[in-house]
Amino acid sequence: MINKIVLQRLKEREKELNTLYQLNSLLSNDKLKPAELFPELMRFLPMGYQFTTICEVKISFEGESWQSDDFRETPWMLKSDIEVDNNICGEIKVAYTQLIDESSGSQFFPEEKKLLNTITARIGNYYFQQRLKNTLFLLQTGKESSNGNEANVLKPDSDQHWKWRARIAERMSELMDCQRLGVKAIYLIGSTKNATAGPASDIDLLIHHQCDDQQLKCLQAWINGWSLCLAEENFQRTGYQTDGLIDLHLITDKDIEEAGSFAVMIGAVTDPARLLRKTES
Repeated sequence: MINKIVLQRLKEREKELNTLYQLNSLLSNDKLKPAELFPELMRFLPMGYQFTTICEVKISFEGESWQSDDFRETPWMLKSDIEVDNNICGEIKVAYTQLIDESSGSQFFPEEKKLLNTITARIGNYYFQQRLKNTLFLLQTGKESSNGNEANVLKPDSDQHWKWRARIAERMSELMDCQRLGVKAIYLIGSTKNATAGPASDIDLLIHHQCDDQQLKCLQAWINGWSLCLAEENFQRTGYQTDGLIDLHLITDKDIEEAGSFAVMIGAVTDPARLLRKTES
């Protein structure tokens, strides 16, 4: 006899499969515009989640956004990027508006995170196929297709690399224990900040610190751990292998007073460092 826990998980699995079935049915029309696809997706997406009645959705895609009436960002939220031909074109956020059950460390099942990733991957592939057809038509005829415009053809360059690196840098700055490590401010510089990073580019971090020797060793070890893990992640994504993905630049109060080579970038008129986090008033 199937116990209650197994039965409940099977019911949740059924909801996820029904959501994917509805998505497949929706994507059977190969000419949907975002304004036609996303409001319909937003209608049935909450049905795939455990706590449907408190599940809210927000979808952003190429400068436009759609959200359910009661959507707001909460501590209980999933997010997945929509990538079209290695360009991050948008994202889907799924949020619970209240806490019901977080006994496993999250209100979301791992399968629910996988569901959202599957949905964004299929949507990205859908628009890739649509734009591929438009691009081939444009190249063969020199004319735009009947449902095409410049936004509906493939881009020659990818922005995935710098966007992914920028988000990683933001997340690192959020997680860093600045007080324990003696960090006063964290900045982003270089190709990631300038939105030109490629598959082999570093993430250039500029850190203003007042570390003692022990704090400095801990800070460098913390950054090095991230650097090695991100290098492996980047290798899995792109095939480019590097010794590390973070290029760390450390500056002190004295460097700023003397306007050293990296310190001068703080507040500069041309190519200024981008502040990620500041811990002092």
